[in-house]
Amino acid sequence: MTTPSTLSSWAESEPPPAPPRRKPKPASWMDSAQRHEEYNPLDLENLGRSVEAQLLRRPIEPLASIAPTLGAGVYAIYYSGPHPLYTPIAEPFGGTPIYVGQARREGERKGTTDLNAPTRALFDRLEEHKDSIEQVARLDSDLDIQFFHARYLVAIEAFVSLAERVMIRHYRPVWNTVVDGFGNHNPGAGRFDKQARPAWDDLHPGRWWSHPKRMKKPSARSPEQSRQLIKAHFVGVPAQVTSEDATL
Repeated sequence: MTTPSTLSSWAESEPPPAPPRRKPKPASWMDSAQRHEEYNPLDLENLGRSVEAQLLRRPIEPLASIAPTLGAGVYAIYYSGPHPLYTPIAEPFGGTPIYVGQARREGERKGTTDLNAPTRALFDRLEEHKDSIEQVARLDSDLDIQFFHARYLVAIEAFVSLAERVMIRHYRPVWNTVVDGFGNHNPGAGRFDKQARPAWDDLHPGRWWSHPKRMKKPSARSPEQSRQLIKAHFVGVPAQVTSEDATL
């Protein structure tokens, strides 16, 4: 603390000499100077991360009992059960999601919908996922709906797809990046014979619309191939799929 006597002594003393001038910068100083990327809060990646951060502040809820909700948005689904394929991410209170998705109102992409009208797009999408898991769980109790939870965020639709892409790059959810098809819809009448079953449905059979007698064309990837790829995904090495594993 500066005292009155200190101030008095300072005032009566001789002024200190000026500090030496800084040495001139060498001509090459810019070569060694640190370079930081300027943070732009309006950058698309940063906007997506801000939506992700808000989603992660949301409570985690049982997927089986999501309350009816109005709005579009983004969501993450988590698994906490005993299935041996998913042990690395089976955490009770949410860690790495098994799947990340978005829900936008029908017609929004084509600009044919009223953005001010109420929508239940997010709730309907989560209900569709719940139905898929409940159907599969009839054949595999390790995928019982009790082992699935979700976080969801009602958000402006302009940012929904952006947030989904950011989260998929960040977490690389196994049902987004390794085994395709969990998010598929019922292809509809007249298309069953034209489309192959999704790899997810051959790995986890049970959805009514992907039954082999309805969708007769198998996935290009066998269940064993999918299992190899999932195991490799969690240890971070490329999977070596053999020709014998390519058969159903």
